[in-house]
Amino acid sequence: MNITCYIVDDEYHVISTLREYISEVPYLELVGFNSNPEKGLVEVNRLAPDLVFLDINMPMLDGMDFCQLITTSTKVVFVSGYRDYAFDAFSHNAVDYLLKPVSHKRFMQAIHKVISFVPMLSGKPSVQHIPSEVSYIYIKHGVKGRLIKIEFDDIYYVESNDNQVVFNLEKENYIAYVPLKNVLPQLPETSFLRIHKSFVVNHKKISHIEGNMVILKNKTILQLGNTYKDSFFKYVGLSVLKTNK
Repeated sequence: MNITCYIVDDEYHVISTLREYISEVPYLELVGFNSNPEKGLVEVNRLAPDLVFLDINMPMLDGMDFCQLITTSTKVVFVSGYRDYAFDAFSHNAVDYLLKPVSHKRFMQAIHKVISFVPMLSGKPSVQHIPSEVSYIYIKHGVKGRLIKIEFDDIYYVESNDNQVVFNLEKENYIAYVPLKNVLPQLPETSFLRIHKSFVVNHKKISHIEGNMVILKNKTILQLGNTYKDSFFKYVGLSVLKTNK
């Protein structure tokens, strides 16, 4: 049985890319697409596809509100050009969150996740060939031809400095001569939070928060930038223990 898919995005080139990716997978079936979110919602509720690829920033009806108005058991994969919405997306029970431009590899990783939510497809042999979420990154370092493997779980924070970034680990740092915007899509959205124009922090490494200061487990203190404050505290708020005082 195929996974039926629907696309809602106000950018036609994104629809075109997703249509191409879907057509290349034998067990995916595109049942429709729409650049108008209101018309798309009507179609999704009528067709009840297994999966909808859903943009967030759209006129008339944004993706978050769209998600709450779906009346079927359709699973949602959000597609956005902004990683700041990722934590809101997962609080809406999204299966995955894809950053634009969507690579084929990242698309297939999302499909892998979707299959685990659709029981009758869990036995498909094709799943074995879908790449799983990687837990590391390689960077060029030192001697020409040398690549250093860095596990995401070992990273405390990533610091941006002009057109280079520094991966800060427990006892060592590694410099990569690339802008931060090239690194962000490769970091797991569920673990890494941008808290400042210069800092992306591994949430697992946070010890505590004091006002606008984020203190890591290795005693590093990072400033929380005003631009990222709301999205940061919105994410943190999902895990705050509610008390009576």
